[in-house]
Amino acid sequence: MVEDPADEPLPGLYAEWLVELLGGGIPRESRARCDQCVMCARTPAEPASDAYFFDPVIKCCTYVPYLYNFLVGRILCDSEPAAQYGRASVEKRVAEAVGVTPLGLAPDAVTSLLYGRMEQAFGRNRAVRCPHFVEDGGRCGIWRHRNSTCVTWFCKHVRGEVGYAFWRESLHPLLLAVEKDLARWCVMELDPTMEVLRHLVEAGEWRYEQDDTLTREALDQRVDAKAYARVWGKWRGRELEYYRRCGELVSALGWAEALARCGSEARGYAQLAREAFVRLNSTDIPAALKVGSFRVVRMEGAMTRVESYSRYDPLDVPNDLMELLQFFDGRSTADALKAIAAERHVSVDPALVRKLVDFKLLVPREG
Repeated sequence: MVEDPADEPLPGLYAEWLVELLGGGIPRESRARCDQCVMCARTPAEPASDAYFFDPVIKCCTYVPYLYNFLVGRILCDSEPAAQYGRASVEKRVAEAVGVTPLGLAPDAVTSLLYGRMEQAFGRNRAVRCPHFVEDGGRCGIWRHRNSTCVTWFCKHVRGEVGYAFWRESLHPLLLAVEKDLARWCVMELDPTMEVLRHLVEAGEWRYEQDDTLTREALDQRVDAKAYARVWGKWRGRELEYYRRCGELVSALGWAEALARCGSEARGYAQLAREAFVRLNSTDIPAALKVGSFRVVRMEGAMTRVESYSRYDPLDVPNDLMELLQFFDGRSTADALKAIAAERHVSVDPALVRKLVDFKLLVPREG
């Protein structure tokens, strides 16, 4: 499939599926650039300001993804030179056996506990750095096969809350449900024994539940050898081959075939994703607007910085424009614009109104 530079680049498998689901490519989130991270401070003085900045060494890679079995397999089968580091990092995790099950590679208990307990640490604390992060160049070693969380997370959105709603509230839960269901499907296709299934269920792994109890083994990054052997059964010692088989099974599926192997949750989110995609591409302006809820971060000179839908994506608004928000008091949008023109002798571009709506400074009037 030929990529359109105007579309967001996605992992090959997901790119093909989503074109089939949505009927076209997804507009690129051009404000979030991994190669020139906009969340890193540009001057020495900026980190002392009220803005939230990432550590430039690790950026947003302070998260260990759950790699489902077929994604692990696709990484292992990727022979491109650019994928070499990712393959090696996955092989290392499999060899260490921590969090390694027929369903995929899970974060270890210590990392999961730290990630859930550390406030203000995302993008800043190297203790939870992703094991697939390539420090030389600050790149992702498994970028071509990253999971649903990494595919759909952006620090900033061109369409503000509209983009966030599409990626994080619609597409992410869809891909996550598909990943979980297809990983279970792969397990069943590869003929597990009853003991393997029973152990997966009893350990909570079949439902992707992780025990956050810190045992001596967990602290030392060790595994219970007997439990590990039970969960792998006849595939014990052939884990890499197993994952490759999973990758081959899922890679052969088109979107309709993949969704047919998933449950009602995935099918429901597929419908919601289509609806959110229509909204993402729509430039319609609500018929009546009022001022939304937002936080004023800073007032400096002729500009006011506000936070609305995300602390990672503040918006700098000219004070002259802030002063015009009062005209949007629930009356029709057309009447509000007429009043601004009559009283302030200003013509407000509809695209500017659309941006204020996208970033929730203006919201539709109820009813």
